[in-house]
Amino acid sequence: MLILNQDKSEILNFNEIFRLYIDTWSSKEFATEPDCWCIRAEKASDNMICTFLGEYDTEERAREVLQEIIEKYKEENYAMIESIAKAQLVYEMPKE
Repeated sequence: MLILNQDKSEILNFNEIFRLYIDTWSSKEFATEPDCWCIRAEKASDNMICTFLGEYDTEERAREVLQEIIEKYKEENYAMIESIAKAQLVYEMPKE
């Protein structure tokens, strides 16, 4: 599964992400208090690069988006497993 970040500037392969998590963030330079919630992705690499995926006004909305990602991932994996299972359950009768 691919994830396109909120500002449409980066695409991540879900299989190469070490973790997705919610964090606080401030869009104002030198702010001492966060003003929004964001979802970040830590890439599964030697240097553990952290990527900003999107920002949300509330922690609740950020949690909803994480849940949407989980549901989409499950849908894609179930569909793939189902198609593999169907392919393996078909017995083709030999011609002779």
